[in-house]
Amino acid sequence: MDVQIKTRDLKMTDGLQEYIDTRVERLHKVQEPVIDAILELRGDKRRSGGELTIAQFTIRTNRTILRTEEKDHDPKVAIDQAVDRMERQIRRYRDKKIFVPRRRRRAQANQAMEVDTPPTDEVFDVLDGEEQDWEPRSPVRHKRFSVLPMDEIEAIEQMELLGHDFFVFFNLDDGQINVLYRRHDGEYGVIQPELK
Repeated sequence: MDVQIKTRDLKMTDGLQEYIDTRVERLHKVQEPVIDAILELRGDKRRSGGELTIAQFTIRTNRTILRTEEKDHDPKVAIDQAVDRMERQIRRYRDKKIFVPRRRRRAQANQAMEVDTPPTDEVFDVLDGEEQDWEPRSPVRHKRFSVLPMDEIEAIEQMELLGHDFFVFFNLDDGQINVLYRRHDGEYGVIQPELK
């Protein structure tokens, strides 16, 4: 598998490159054509001191997207954890054989945007019992990704493979973009848009 390595705020050394190559070559095959495989390494300076390395590993095929993200102070440990978790995801994907039928793959040109928004608990700072005006902040990150057409059961399986608490998908049952999410009680919920 050919893995593209991207770095941001982190210096790539020859030793680290060799380490990544050695770790990635042991990955199991996904058993279907891989469109792209990207290992992104980012440095993240903490306010409390020290620096974390964030290793995000994404493998995209015609039928699914597998993604892992791990953090550690040691870049090699973050890489190890991300690759190990990806290996488990590949194994789960192969074992479950989660394949989107061909007729659904044709419609996967839909695009959507995921936006990380500020937490709602930051709306007001309460100091000495007085509310301070909240200044709206810009999103810290924008993401674009392919939205795959599927039913709710397939969306649950994809969300579990990615290890996320929510999943955006094109729902074949209602012909719209839906958001699947994990509820506090462990069950699943679906958000369906309704124009007024």
